[in-house]
Amino acid sequence: QEQRDAGEEFLNGLLSAMGYEGSVSSDMSDDGILSFDISGDQLGLLVGPGLNTLDSVQEVCRNAIQRQADGRGYGKVSVDVAGVRTDRTQSLQEFVRVEAQQVLDSGDDVVFEVMSRADRTIVHDVIGEFDGLATESVGEDPRRRVVLKRA
Repeated sequence: QEQRDAGEEFLNGLLSAMGYEGSVSSDMSDDGILSFDISGDQLGLLVGPGLNTLDSVQEVCRNAIQRQADGRGYGKVSVDVAGVRTDRTQSLQEFVRVEAQQVLDSGDDVVFEVMSRADRTIVHDVIGEFDGLATESVGEDPRRRVVLKRA
């Protein structure tokens, strides 16, 4: 509860400092992920292109919680704005499944666009559901991408 309070306090302070009105709710999942959802109007600036700003907000929130934990254990943190991250994750998963079927049908490799580490993880996880396929991350950050191919 202390970490939930620290995260909510940080995110509410961020909203206030940016001049936004919104609300922050939190939930702890069964697998230990502390999730925060920010809701309100016109919060697109918090999301940014490709979720880049949201990823940064999440990282700073995680750091604030870590500092508050003061040596005690803390879990994984996820921050979302009006469900944007959740929707994008579901869309990416569906896209990857379609591409996976294409690779199975054609045998041709698929090279995805440059992705964040979080998006690459989603791709690797989805492909883990398929027999006969493999993924490989290529390139160097921040220009890493995933190649999908037959195993």
